Amino acid sequence: MDDKQDTSAESTEKPKARMPDQFSIQSRGFTDVETATRLGKIVGEVIRAIAHKFDLRGLDGITLAVDYNQALLDLDRGYETNYKLKPTNSHVIGVAMTPSVLRDGSLKSHIVLNAAHIAPLLDPDDAEGRDHAIHVLAHECGHVQVTNAFDQCFPNVLLRPSYGSIQEQIQWQVILAVWDEFAVTSISAGIGESQTESYENTFINDLAQADDRSNRLLLNYQEHGSVDRILGEIYGCYGDLLKFAAYHLGNLDGLGVRWQDSQKTASILKDHWFLPYFERLNDACIEIAKSYGQWENKDSFTLIADIVDELVERAGLLIEPMDDGRLWVNIPYTPETDPLLCK
Repeated sequence: MDDKQDTSAESTEKPKARMPDQFSIQSRGFTDVETATRLGKIVGEVIRAIAHKFDLRGLDGITLAVDYNQALLDLDRGYETNYKLKPTNSHVIGVAMTPSVLRDGSLKSHIVLNAAHIAPLLDPDDAEGRDHAIHVLAHECGHVQVTNAFDQCFPNVLLRPSYGSIQEQIQWQVILAVWDEFAVTSISAGIGESQTESYENTFINDLAQADDRSNRLLLNYQEHGSVDRILGEIYGCYGDLLKFAAYHLGNLDGLGVRWQDSQKTASILKDHWFLPYFERLNDACIEIAKSYGQWENKDSFTLIADIVDELVERAGLLIEPMDDGRLWVNIPYTPETDPLLCK
């Protein structure tokens, strides 16, 4: 994905840094003040260097935390919410996050980093660790840019009250997660540590588990009976699959590599039920990227909603809107979700 930089041969000047006049870097939980100060200073230098490539004008600040979990819980989001930030800790492990926050009515992005993954910047002999840390920083800075680009085109949407049916709200959670990761991995590809193998393996592993995970959720639904809950869970299950596919596709896009030329991916997807969805996802993300930062409407984004809707229907949720705005959700038994057959 093109991040709109001037790369013409005539341009010899270094691109101007695009970032706030001031931003804070907070180090938390360090027992050694000198180490905390040194690491914070190095992180600031890396961020300023990245700002020559990425637009970081939406950056609120950076928290560098030894206790990453607690730092997420303590982050001031700038609005009242019962939702508690927590690190990814399922079948993949998160090491950094860039949540949106509100500051004086404006949307900003705050980077929260697990200090253990950034500390190698202190060791000039740890080339591998430094590359990992630099890529983590680049990826999170990518989130700052991509979030700000969406907010500039569609102000007062992110972190504001959501309207529409529960299905529409869930669809947009999937859309934004999927698009963000495609865009971010595209613009951060090739900076620091290579993520190609990691993203590919994560996608392939999730693909192998998605249907079983969905079927277990549907079996659990027979006990709890909450339609709202199962809607969120099944959309979340296949939304995650699309998100991990988007990580992989975005990274390849940024490297200028066709997914068909990735032997492992091409081999796995050959004659696989997910292949047409994967192809449509790639096309949808490329279509959104064509108008990056200049979107006049959200039409291209809804291409992702169409894909996840079909995956949810394939999983066994038949959803029909009713005249009063509510949803009729029919969940018939299948051989994989009939409690009598699965005993």
